[in-house]
Amino acid sequence: MIVPLAILASFMDLLLLGGIRLFLSIASGQNILHVEQLKEIGPLHWILLMLVVAALRYLIITLRVRSEERLSHKLESHLRVWWVRTVKKLHPSQFHKGETKNIMHNSSSAVSALPKGCKVVAQSVQAVSQLLFFVPVLFWLSWQLTIVLLFIFAPIMLYLQKSIKKIGHRIDDLNFFAGDYESTLWRWAAIIRFWNNQTELSKYLTSIFKKIHNLRDTSIRMGVKDATIMQNIETISIIIMCVILTVCAALINMQVMEPFQIILFCAALFICYKPLKDCSLIFPNLRDLKSAYAGLKRLEDMDCNEKFFEERDEDYIRIENVSFRYGGDDEPWIFQSLNNIVSLDKPLLVQGDNGSGKTTMLRILSGMEIPQEGSIFVPPKMRKGTFYLSQRLFLPPISWLEQEINKKEWSNNIKNFFSVLDLEVLLHKHGHSNGELQRIGLAWAVISGSPFLFLDEPFAFISQNLREPIFKAFWNATIETDQWWMMASHELPPEAYRNRVLYWKL
Repeated sequence: MIVPLAILASFMDLLLLGGIRLFLSIASGQNILHVEQLKEIGPLHWILLMLVVAALRYLIITLRVRSEERLSHKLESHLRVWWVRTVKKLHPSQFHKGETKNIMHNSSSAVSALPKGCKVVAQSVQAVSQLLFFVPVLFWLSWQLTIVLLFIFAPIMLYLQKSIKKIGHRIDDLNFFAGDYESTLWRWAAIIRFWNNQTELSKYLTSIFKKIHNLRDTSIRMGVKDATIMQNIETISIIIMCVILTVCAALINMQVMEPFQIILFCAALFICYKPLKDCSLIFPNLRDLKSAYAGLKRLEDMDCNEKFFEERDEDYIRIENVSFRYGGDDEPWIFQSLNNIVSLDKPLLVQGDNGSGKTTMLRILSGMEIPQEGSIFVPPKMRKGTFYLSQRLFLPPISWLEQEINKKEWSNNIKNFFSVLDLEVLLHKHGHSNGELQRIGLAWAVISGSPFLFLDEPFAFISQNLREPIFKAFWNATIETDQWWMMASHELPPEAYRNRVLYWKL
């Protein structure tokens, strides 16, 4: 709706200019419009006519502005949804690249910048339509003045536009520095909670201050340059108006123009001054839009997730020639040409030294990572989902666990598991230790309903006296829920269970 409304608004401005000329005709008693039917129009009729035109103009502009706002906010909302879905679909390998955080930050900033830029461009549509309507009128009123405007002052304005355009590349620098700063800042905010050695903390602060200075210097350069150019535009606009009035006075003195023509010419310039000034911002805004779009495009062009598992009607997981490494080609392989058949008859305990790939294998089988080479064949019931409990203990809001528990009545075995975990206390406690978070994670795994559980050192932070009773309760609970689990651990299970699990040494 924006384009036709913008054109209608410009047409209303043209009617306002016609109303001014009609008033001059009425006030002078001369039929300067040369329309016989208008001789009967008096001052009262003119006022009513102008009120109608002004009301229509107000209505049209209000509709245009509201349409622009709705379009802008809907576009931003759609882009935010697109951003979330795109990040969700990213290939896991992308998150091991250093540039990914900056790309995500820049694209997130572009999600807000793009709708605002589109709104400015939409406003420029009226400026363009204003030109189409008023330039012929200006030529008709005074071709001499219009030529001066178009061939002397317009080139100056275009030169200033190019100057604004030149600072456009600094926007990319600013976005880069902002993304780099945000990444470092959040890493620092996380590390100060777990690291207190002042040497490294001082290095972090030095890095942050350097990035702040980069942001400051780039912002200052952009701001000063932009403000200077905008001030030049304002100053030249004022000079143009003064020159036009001076030339008008000279033309009246030379009897080349009538006074009413001068009034109409100045009225036409006054009506379309702001839209015409907005035209000078079209190219810089298009440059900003291009930069914002490029930020979104970089995110969209990143590799997306792909279906890796292949289903086979077999009651085991077959791993064939799997090779995996984090990052690019320069990184060492975690696995190369790995082969194994994982039986689902018994739970599986994965053991190995630090760095042997226990966590990586759990992440691969749970779908959190995708190998560069090889194939993994899984039974059809894996389609129902997997549950992965990270050793890093990133958990959703714990209140969500309570909501899931309250949705159904649980058996005595499950209730006993909750009791051994002391879950009732943990759910209503504020601030949890790592061991308490692991107990909450184990409860979440059991109630998740996922047929496959992949648990990374789930007892590492739980106190020694609680490990055996929790393991027994967990064992009974997963037998009842028919959940198969694969656990990475440096320790053996309680002695009574050691012959009831399978082992995989990595």
